[in-house]
Amino acid sequence: MTAAVGARPGDSELTVVAGRGWLGAVIGGLLAVDALITLVLEVLFLPIYAGQARVPGSEPVLAMAAPLASTSMTEGAIPVPVTVLVAAIVNVLLVMGMSVVTSKIPVMIIPLMVWTLGFLVCASTGPGGDIMLMSDWPTMLLLIAGLLPAGLYLYWRATSRYGTPAR
Repeated sequence: MTAAVGARPGDSELTVVAGRGWLGAVIGGLLAVDALITLVLEVLFLPIYAGQARVPGSEPVLAMAAPLASTSMTEGAIPVPVTVLVAAIVNVLLVMGMSVVTSKIPVMIIPLMVWTLGFLVCASTGPGGDIMLMSDWPTMLLLIAGLLPAGLYLYWRATSRYGTPAR
């Protein structure tokens, strides 16, 4: 094992490399950007459906506009929000990755704050009135699964002996 310059007794090599100076800030910034990238992918793939939707009969194109406006295009298909599981796992991993950079809980929460801010931006309307997240149960499940497991991990780190800051 080699000793790093500026290392204190008891510091591991990983703590010395990642927790000091500009490298720790770069890793933390990359983890925050990764939270935003994964949120965009989770939002884009959230409306995945299994099954076949029933489209109204074989009316002419103009006569078909009224039934389409009154019924849902996804009627008969079942939503399968697999990105909810991805959000739960990836957000915990992002917070765990941030714990390599620092042992301070307020800094470890940065990827979750970026993810939540991006979620709120996706849930709001755009300039043309478009909205990326609908007001339905998969969206609520994505929010809960994206924040709860990582929040529980942070709670465990804050209250356990493992999560106490070094002196």
